[in-house]
Amino acid sequence: MKVPCSRWLWLLLSVALIPISCRQEEPVPAPGLELERFPAQVTTYNLGETTILQDQFPEESPFRHMPVRLEGVIGVPESDSQHPVVLIMHGKHIECPVEFEWPCSAEEEHKNYEGFTYLVEALAKAGYVALAINVNAEHTLGFGEGPPTVRTQQLIDLHLGELAAANAVESDAFGLDLSGRADMTQMVWLGHSRGGDIANWIIRDQKLDRSAREIGYGPVQGLIHVAAPAAFIDSLPAVDLPTALILPACDWDVLALTGQQFYESARFDPDRVNFLSSIYLEHANHNYFNSTLPADPLLDDRPDCEANVLLDPQAQQDFLVQYTIDFLQTLYAEPDLAQAAYQRLGILPSEPAPDELYGALAKTTLAPAKPDTRPLIRPESEQELSVNLLGGDVQLTGIQATFCPEGYYVPESAPGTEPCKRVNLNQPGNPQQLAVQWEDSGAEFRTSMPKTAVDWSQYAALQLRVALDPLSELNVEGQPLSFTVELVDGRDRSSHVTVSDVEYPPGVRLPNDHFEGDSFSGHVTMPTLRIPLEEFEGIDLANITEIALLFDQTQAGALFIADLEMVKGDS
Repeated sequence: MKVPCSRWLWLLLSVALIPISCRQEEPVPAPGLELERFPAQVTTYNLGETTILQDQFPEESPFRHMPVRLEGVIGVPESDSQHPVVLIMHGKHIECPVEFEWPCSAEEEHKNYEGFTYLVEALAKAGYVALAINVNAEHTLGFGEGPPTVRTQQLIDLHLGELAAANAVESDAFGLDLSGRADMTQMVWLGHSRGGDIANWIIRDQKLDRSAREIGYGPVQGLIHVAAPAAFIDSLPAVDLPTALILPACDWDVLALTGQQFYESARFDPDRVNFLSSIYLEHANHNYFNSTLPADPLLDDRPDCEANVLLDPQAQQDFLVQYTIDFLQTLYAEPDLAQAAYQRLGILPSEPAPDELYGALAKTTLAPAKPDTRPLIRPESEQELSVNLLGGDVQLTGIQATFCPEGYYVPESAPGTEPCKRVNLNQPGNPQQLAVQWEDSGAEFRTSMPKTAVDWSQYAALQLRVALDPLSELNVEGQPLSFTVELVDGRDRSSHVTVSDVEYPPGVRLPNDHFEGDSFSGHVTMPTLRIPLEEFEGIDLANITEIALLFDQTQAGALFIADLEMVKGDS
């Protein structure tokens, strides 16, 4: 189910309330995070007016050559060294005062890119050449309807081509000394809203993850999606790059948090060699990442999104600054600094997944690089209810389990999937998973290890994704749920770790007028639960024969489970 990424009428009515962008206060950095390494120059720029080609229109069409303004904000560290480049793209917001007008005057065109001036400045001080570019032309409906990404690709080429020329002292169009400052071969893209969706598409289809453009930039080494949807048919799959998804819990624009589909597509890619991390940022909204936009409207029936608990704009922008700098550190810093950045990002394999990042409540979900994992249960099919992915037997005792295919479906079209609750609650990305429930304490989910896979000594942790079903009568409303993980070795010695409380998600039950059962107003997220193997004491990790999930902490319960796997140690 696609969710529109704009609310035109409300936005048009609220345009007068859009605040003027201003310099942000400096964030208080997380311990160990160095935000200001260099003085920096930051300025808006105007490379002039030109046209981009819409070749879907015939030569005689007035829509074939689309007028655009090449505007943006750029920040440059004051140093003699070369620095990686960060390209920032805003999303679809108001472009011109009249919805179907293009072009409008320079004074009337909304400067959405200026909403990321705070991030450009912070990145320049941290040692990166950063620019936020005007991509309003991608999103307007006022100059014919263009295929997605075609306009943005041309705009990127024009901006980065000029940056490459300035870097080679062949242009001074930016008004700053850029000679030799930008390493055009080291680059990360960040897209907000539709900007993230489109960035993924362009990198993947233009193979920018592997090759450079002839005009002098690339390849791209990383991608950050901020409140992005998966809005187009060809949005997926996720490009194989180190990738982060930041999903604001109180997003009014992308209500279903469809950007999680990038994660769900990556977890089943057998050839993927890079990590993808999804961050569910609690109490955050869609617009506050961009300082030129008004606040999202409040969401009804969402206790976690009430005005008194929402993050303010400064807090969201501070979060994005710190997260982005640490993400860049994992790519470009020395190994010890990169290791510390992985830790602050909450994706260090040897440590439990945190419930807070940079002072904000957040849930992390990690799909490690495939070479660093050994999956037992994804699930990829219903077969994993009897045999795990390594060929070991699965035994269910006192458990009812249902395989839930990916996507959104109604029980009439997929009989037997009622426990998946697709029509009753929103799970971002509608993941492929198992729905398990038990009615008596002592229920067990056991799976054995074949002889070729008993040596766990090279792995750092066991991880799985889990969520509580808030609409099951087997769960006590408002109460968390716990269970036990057991490992058994070849000498029949066992070790147990009790999982900390699985959260009952914030939200309320509501009548469902279309399908059987209630609805749930909140998001049911599936974060990663990671247990360092060192917590399992008294057993031989080089000879593990069985793993079990023991539902012994509550009389009854219902959970969604996926991605039971071992992960290797810290890089």
